[in-house]
Amino acid sequence: MLQPSKVAAIVSIVLLVLAVISRWPYGFYTFLRIVVCGTAIWLGVEAYQLRKVPLAWMLGGLAVLFNPLIPIYIRRAQWRWFDFLALLVLAISVVILRLKRAEASHSS
Repeated sequence: MLQPSKVAAIVSIVLLVLAVISRWPYGFYTFLRIVVCGTAIWLGVEAYQLRKVPLAWMLGGLAVLFNPLIPIYIRRAQWRWFDFLALLVLAISVVILRLKRAEASHSS
């Protein structure tokens, strides 16, 4: 069964891939910020609860970078690198958290 946080991460990753491969109207990027920021916070809390503190900090940094309330303005070409980096961080986070959850359930 898919965890809700995993679904959110997959949605974020798909949106980030779309942002990297094509140009979109400004509204798409605003939506992207909201989704990625929320997902990063959600996964960051899970990482912290599973004692993956460095991962939690990385996800917190991602949430700050993509936050929609106080946006960080960077040129579009540079954002593509951050979008790509964010999708990698989210994908790796899903794998790490899945492994940690499995480890925790087997030891219980």
